[in-house]
Amino acid sequence: MENINLLTKKGASCTDLLTCLYNLKPTDLEVLLAVAKNENATLDQIAKIVQKDRSSVHRCLSKLVSLNLVNKQSKSLKGGGYYHTYAMLDPATIKKHALERVKEITESLEALVDSFEIDLQKHLK
Repeated sequence: MENINLLTKKGASCTDLLTCLYNLKPTDLEVLLAVAKNENATLDQIAKIVQKDRSSVHRCLSKLVSLNLVNKQSKSLKGGGYYHTYAMLDPATIKKHALERVKEITESLEALVDSFEIDLQKHLK
């Protein structure tokens, strides 16, 4: 319920929307904003910016990549090996995905409301 209240409060922002739609924790959001401000930053650079340990930032980045909010790109080193850089998807793409997510949530909520009486009866038996 906290997420719904977050979205329906006066002055809700894009960060409130992202937090609710993608179940982002404060650290996830902090990392996302750092990536947005520092395109093509590495894990170490992002960890330094947000002042969190590498493993916490790596978990956040993995989550953000899996949610299609951030792209991860591999880059080769001249002497061999590789490293990764991170960039936030463009806002128009995120907006399109958010609209799809809102539609999914709306359809799911409508189905729950439609089956409310039948479902309630099951719990009362």
